[in-house]
Amino acid sequence: MKPELDIDESDVLEAIRLAYGLPVERITFFTTGWVSFCYRAETTAGERYLLKLYDESAPAPLIASSRDFYLPLTYQLCTRQLLPQIACPVPTKDGSFSVSTGPYLLILFHYIEGERVGFGHLPDEILVKLAGLVGRLHKSIRDLQLANPLIERFAIAFEDVLPTGLEALANLGPGRRPGLGAYRELLMPHRSEIRGYLDHLKGLQSVVRNRAWEMVVCHTDLHGGNLLVDSAGNLYILDWEGAMLAPPEQDLFFFAGQDTFWNLFWPNYEREYGPARLDVDVLAFYYYRRGLEDVAEFVQRILYTDQDDEKDRETIHWTGACLKDLSNVEATAAKISAHLAHR
Repeated sequence: MKPELDIDESDVLEAIRLAYGLPVERITFFTTGWVSFCYRAETTAGERYLLKLYDESAPAPLIASSRDFYLPLTYQLCTRQLLPQIACPVPTKDGSFSVSTGPYLLILFHYIEGERVGFGHLPDEILVKLAGLVGRLHKSIRDLQLANPLIERFAIAFEDVLPTGLEALANLGPGRRPGLGAYRELLMPHRSEIRGYLDHLKGLQSVVRNRAWEMVVCHTDLHGGNLLVDSAGNLYILDWEGAMLAPPEQDLFFFAGQDTFWNLFWPNYEREYGPARLDVDVLAFYYYRRGLEDVAEFVQRILYTDQDDEKDRETIHWTGACLKDLSNVEATAAKISAHLAHR
């Protein structure tokens, strides 16, 4: 993904003024997200908003996503005080939540001043707060009026894309950029393992599809890069593009394998949600699907987008982390099973 969009700022400002009725006078680029470009939008009165711009000509991500679902959902969660600690979209004058301008789609959010928690191990105090927020989120299904819900079907969107990408890497010719060569050297020794993980995931898919599940609202991407803390210590959940109705395990798998899960996360989650249970098969499905989904996405990016050397290095680093996590799934599932057996 390019570091910043080549846009006509005056066109974007005019689109915001017309659609939202807000006297925005400037936008300032500050970061690139997974699928969007983020700007601060400021009005003449000094009010600030988060502006996300999406290049609609860019390849679609492999993750399931529906703007018709997650934008009205997060607006309800916030305005009805079911879960106000989230990025809340601003409705346009006609009640929609997005605006097209040229080849781009723009979405405006209320601005939250704070610092991202960041990737890596979550501090205990953050984990405790997050557990309560996730419990409230999952409980909110009882009080929401949801239209156009995106529902978990246990699909494997990358089922064909991943093997095709691995084949393309294996057949790379001369003249490739250094990052592509280094990426090939990383993945090729693990090619048979990745195919084995994919076969195992398909087996789990058959198992979990044949069971009845309680569906709740899930964020589906609860890592530290999507968490923000303000100056008062309040925790916010950002970036809801992947939100869907799914079993609670879709969110809980991020934490269930950690040593602090049972004494820190789980009691604070149940305090908000109520008594809950975990299914190890569906947790394993999510561990494998998420890891392979990320690898497939990284393969697509490094093969088919014009990344610079820094982005290539990031792709290599995070793909290596995914491979390590995938190699630990069975041990993680066994640890969770053993704990559940003694509860």
